[in-house]
Order: sequence, then structure tokens, then C-alpha cells
Amino acid sequence: MRRCLLAALLAVVLGATARARAGEPTPTPAPPAAGAPAPSPPPAPDPLSIYVVTFGPGDHPFFKFGHDALLVRDRATGRDLVYNFGTFRFAPGLIGDFMKGRLTYWLSVSSLPVVMASYERENRTIVLQELALPAEAKRALVARLEENARPDRREYKYDYFLDNCATRVRDAVDRATGGALHAASRAPGRLTLREQALRMTADAVPLYLALDLVLAGATDRPIDRWAEMYIPEELERGLRAVTVPGPAGPRPLVASEQTAFTAARPPPLERPPARLVPFLLVGVGIGLVFVALGWAAPHRPLVRALLGIVVAAWGLLVGFIGCFLVYAWTMTDHVVAHRNENIFLCAPWAVSLLVLGVGVALGWRGATRNALRVAVAALLFALLGWGLKAVPAFHQHNAELIALLLPPWFGVSIGLLHARHGS
Repeated sequence: MRRCLLAALLAVVLGATARARAGEPTPTPAPPAAGAPAPSPPPAPDPLSIYVVTFGPGDHPFFKFGHDALLVRDRATGRDLVYNFGTFRFAPGLIGDFMKGRLTYWLSVSSLPVVMASYERENRTIVLQELALPAEAKRALVARLEENARPDRREYKYDYFLDNCATRVRDAVDRATGGALHAASRAPGRLTLREQALRMTADAVPLYLALDLVLAGATDRPIDRWAEMYIPEELERGLRAVTVPGPAGPRPLVASEQTAFTAARPPPLERPPARLVPFLLVGVGIGLVFVALGWAAPHRPLVRALLGIVVAAWGLLVGFIGCFLVYAWTMTDHVVAHRNENIFLCAPWAVSLLVLGVGVALGWRGATRNALRVAVAALLFALLGWGLKAVPAFHQHNAELIALLLPPWFGVSIGLLHARHGS
């Protein structure tokens, strides 16, 4: 029986082969019976792709920290739109708003070629990270961006550390991932807010010094990786560490990454530079200049005039900084500048040295004595601030500024003391 079945099967196969060689059509299976369900068509490919775009630092002080945006690529419409939370206007009121800590930024929408050309002209690195999001999450994210970009909803109060272009992108991605980004960013941060700011501005010493002066102790508290993502480069790193659910199990949030443009500039430092010794040497040098001028002032009128001019300039500079720190603490929304311990180093009353220094230069009676009193008071105030470092409540990290600003106050006091006794 088995041999008969095998023979019959062999005959069928050979017959089909012979018909094929002879050009005869091979019988096809009969169509499904009427009423049978038709096979479902394959799902249509998702036309949306979402990218986080990270732009490296630029030359302008406003661009030193880098920038973030979201790119929506829609293959159905052929449009590539960049959603940019960092839009502001260089207008006459910008400086005033900046001083008050009340800058208004907004979400703008631009085409990708325009954005790419703009940042390439500024010589800024451009990195694109495609996000592995479900189709529903992409559509929801795009809908929220379109709603947020409406003229009546696009503006927001900008904060350099708490609410900026990077944190807005971070929050949008976190919502699209159902909180996965925040959950993966609870580990301790690499650096503090101050250290992140200083490493990004290390190549611009005046800006570095200004930031170190105005940032108060609030920026020295330990933070987590989530808070560090106010720096676009840190958000770029953080995205690489996130996984999201996928059809075959967890998968990286960053599906692909490419550097679209590489700037011809060195990358930012990984940590802020150690400048305690250079600052100390500069501070001691300034102090010795004051001592040398005060030593020679009683015997040389020109040297006395020079001493007075230098004292006036020092008092104007340091006193103005002290007055600004008081203003920033009491009159602005810059919370990171409130309760700034650098006020001890920059006594606000030192601005009176502007007038007294002119009096020293012109030989006004009593000018040297009064200038000495102001300088000694500022020196004692700076020493008080240094001594309070032993109290845990005074935890601001300003050792470099103490090294820079305390020795000159010694020099001013000693120089004026010599000038007074020798006259």
C-alpha cells in the first residue's frame, strides 16, 4: 500500500515537472471559498521621526552653553520642522530684562535647512539623535509641540538653570517616554550647577570670572543627572543611558545618532579648570602694586597721584560689583544670585574710594586717612567672610575668589597707611 502511495506521489511530481518543461501552466490552488476572511494587509510604515538636535557652544556669551531643539521629520508631508525653545529678540529692553531675571523666550518653528545653515555659519557642532518612540507617542508629542507653538502659548519666562531650551526638550522627551528619562536620571550628577557653568565658559576668562562672582551658594548643592541636563551636552549624554520597552524587550531610547556638522573648535572641558594658584598669584601681584605705590608716594608726587588713581579704579570696580550683588539679591528674580557670600569680598561701600582716591591723587587734606578707613573696613569685612567658612551655613565655593580679592585689600590698606604716615 505504501509503495502505491509513493508511486502515485512520484507520478504527480514528474508530471508537473514535464508540464513546466513543455510550457504548460501549472495548476494553481483554488481561491478561498466565498465568505472566508481575507488576509489583513501589512501595517503602513510610520511616517514620523523625532530627533533631539544638540548644537555645540558658539562664540557669543549667550551661546557658550550650547543649545537644544526637537526635529520632526514627516515623510508623509515631506517637511522637516525644527521646534526651538530658545528664541529671543535682541531688543533695547533685553539688557534690562536680563538684569532683572525676567527674560521672555518662546517656541519658534523653522525648516531644517535654514537652521542647519545658521548654526554651521556660527561654527557650532550639530548632533542628531533619533528617538525610538512608538507611533502614538510621536503623534502625541507633535500635537503638543504644535499646541505649544501657538502665538498665545509659545512664550515663557526663561531661567538659565531651571527652565531653558534644554530643560524644555528634556521635559518633552520625558513625557513622550512615560517618565523613563526622569527615572533613568536620578543618579547623582557629575558636577554642580556652578561647575557645569564654569567648565562651559573656561575659555572666556572674563565671563568665567563674572559667573563665579554672581553665582551664590545655591549652585553648589549636590544635584542629580536630571538637574544637570540644563546643559544641552548633558541631555545628549543622558538620552544615551535610557531604555524604553520594545517589541523584543527593552531597547535604547536613541535609535540612531549622527554628527551632521563638526565645529572647528575644541570641545568644552569635562570639568572646570583649577585656577586657585593663578588667581592667588594675580591677587598677590595686585596687592604688591598697591604696597609699592604707597611706599614711594610720600616722596614722589607723581607716584602719589598714580596711587590715588589706582585706588579710585579699584574702589569703583569692586564696590560696583558689591552693589550689583546686593541688587541681584534684593531686587531681581535671579534666585541663583541670592545670599551671595562674595559680598564679603566686594564691600559695597568701597565705591566711596572713587572720590577718596581722586582726593589722594590731588593731595586733598584728610583724603588719605579716610581712604585708609574705608580700605581697612573692607579688609575686615573680607576677613569676616573668610572666617565664616567654618560655619556650615556658609558653604559657597569661592576659594578662588578669596585668593584673588583678599590680597589686594591687604595691599590697599598697607599702601595707604605708608602714604599717610610718610606725608
